[in-house]
Amino acid sequence: MIRASYTLNKILTALARQHATAERLTDDDLVGHDLSAAERAALTTGDITSLYHLGANPYLIRRVFRSRFPI
Repeated sequence: MIRASYTLNKILTALARQHATAERLTDDDLVGHDLSAAERAALTTGDITSLYHLGANPYLIRRVFRSRFPI
């Protein structure tokens, strides 16, 4: 069972609202957020599969990491 991660979804929502896309996020993007090591690693590497398994909303993953999806 996948549990929603409030912090992951909060970060991705903020980026999606800015219409920002990324290959990966930087440590500067994550300052002030209480993330597990796995969540931080998935965001900084742009690992969309791990983000999904950590509970990030699939719609938000696709919005922010759009370039990682084939056309």
